[in-house]
Amino acid sequence: MKKMKLTSIMLLCVALFSASCGSDNNDSVLPPSGETLDLGDGSTAFEIKTNTTLKYPNTYNLKGFVYVIDGVTLTIEPGVTVKGDKSSKGTLIIERGGKIMAQGTKERPVVFTSAQLPGLRKPGDWGGLILLGKAPNNAGEQTIEGGVRSKHGGNIPNDNSGVLSYVRVEFAGIEYSTDNEINGITFGSVGSGTKLDHIQVSHSGDDSFEWFGGTVNAKYLVAFRGWDDDFDTDNGFSGKVQFALAVRDPKVADKSASNGFESDNDANGSSSEPYSSAVFANVSLFGPVSNPSAYSNSQVTDGSAVDARFQAGLHLRRNTQLNIFNSLIAAFPVGLIIENDKGSTTQTWAEEGKLNVTNCIIAGSVQNFQDRQYWTGGTQFDPAAEAGAFVQSYFNRTDGGNRTFAAITDLKLSGNPLTVTNPVVFPNSDSPLISGYDWTNAKVASGFDKVNYIGAFSPSETASNNWTSGWCNFDPQNTTY
Repeated sequence: MKKMKLTSIMLLCVALFSASCGSDNNDSVLPPSGETLDLGDGSTAFEIKTNTTLKYPNTYNLKGFVYVIDGVTLTIEPGVTVKGDKSSKGTLIIERGGKIMAQGTKERPVVFTSAQLPGLRKPGDWGGLILLGKAPNNAGEQTIEGGVRSKHGGNIPNDNSGVLSYVRVEFAGIEYSTDNEINGITFGSVGSGTKLDHIQVSHSGDDSFEWFGGTVNAKYLVAFRGWDDDFDTDNGFSGKVQFALAVRDPKVADKSASNGFESDNDANGSSSEPYSSAVFANVSLFGPVSNPSAYSNSQVTDGSAVDARFQAGLHLRRNTQLNIFNSLIAAFPVGLIIENDKGSTTQTWAEEGKLNVTNCIIAGSVQNFQDRQYWTGGTQFDPAAEAGAFVQSYFNRTDGGNRTFAAITDLKLSGNPLTVTNPVVFPNSDSPLISGYDWTNAKVASGFDKVNYIGAFSPSETASNNWTSGWCNFDPQNTTY
């Protein structure tokens, strides 16, 4: 297949002020279908300056840092594949005022994946996808992590950064420098005018999804075999998220401790407003521990044990006011940590109902609760170091509606959710997940579908017919793109 360069076409369009290269609505005209094109030239700052459409069935090689600038829309047709270049850390950044319109379909999702061959792909093969907006956060205008130039933040709660729908992001996420990472998908102050649904992030080299402030809502998210946290909320993120699944690989965890959720108000645990107060409902988190009684906190050495750097299903700390309702936390070394680190009052927010873990189930964990984060020698997790008296009392409060189960089998699922190549996560008709839900709390009174089950799936869904069917891929390592 002939290889052509989108970069040269776009630069020509810029040189001619896009008039002779674009259509009447200023969209860039790309070569005929079926070509292989370079998106970016491998430099650290390539700009898309005119409205551009990536057309199916073309394939695009994402090279270097590619910026969609203010006032420009990048449209990606259903079925398009974008391959991130490893050597140049290919990264797509939608800057404030720019838009991405990636509206895939169930049959033809938009796929961002590694440019490496099948069998050779690894987490962190390329940078990832970054959306930046003008919605509020609690730190004002700030530069996003990951070494990119772009800032985010503003005072427009309903700001619109475009659409991600039926989209997969695979093998992205890199550590640009210490504590300065690009995630699978990063949202910086993204507003509620943005549409996010049916998004899978697989094999991310850092967090699968991370929000820095913003008000954007989302539905139907999948975090699959990521390296660090599945869902990370910071800097005053206040959106609503419903129906989310996370499945972990027991042999893959991050050096800084991997969690299902990690939530901070900010890195310093300050009381800056707006607080991180997002509301999540109908989440299913499946961790790495298949047998709690046989769990060892020794690091993986023989290829069979659970990586010692896994930590908790929910790690809520640094003054967060996160809210989680009608959700399942299963198979983690610790189910729930509510932590008063850095002088924060996270536990006070729980007592006052500003932080909520309500009508949830913890199952198959080595230790259900922990009050603090404890480490041995600064590197290894010690699940016996803290009994978690406060968290246990909070979780078991009379009006909390929460429950614990000793084993995954107690959930009565239709198969094994911890088989990472083919997780089966659907409750049987006698599962405890089909009872104990509640929608009376004011924080879930609007903006959510009032379904009659806990977790991300109903008992009527099956392995061949559920909201992940047709567009998700649980074996991207061996997929030919």
